[in-house]
Amino acid sequence: MTHTISRRTHGIMDYVFSALIIASPWLFGFTHEAVNLRIAVFLGGAMAAYSFCTEYELGVFRSLPFSANLFLDMLVGVFLGSAFMHISMGSRGGLVFLILGLLVLIDVFHTARPVNRPTG
Repeated sequence: MTHTISRRTHGIMDYVFSALIIASPWLFGFTHEAVNLRIAVFLGGAMAAYSFCTEYELGVFRSLPFSANLFLDMLVGVFLGSAFMHISMGSRGGLVFLILGLLVLIDVFHTARPVNRPTG
């Protein structure tokens, strides 16, 4: 049995993840890791920005296709998940990024995709 996440729930998760990524240095105590602090604020802010522009119920400007949002979420998840190996080896921020990246990827891969039906 597979569980799928609706577009609305995915939108809520986008905003929750972006806020959590931005706040992670303060929540998990790695504000002294300058590079990780910048990564968290930049990626969380970028995620919030493109979420505001996505064509779903919680989008404000609704100009970015939902499929593009999923692709960008996947990129954020992969970057965060791999930051542990490439940028933050052995740091607290790297471990937090690994966990958050995996959670973002789980969200992406469990979100229901729109079905494209041929017209005519």
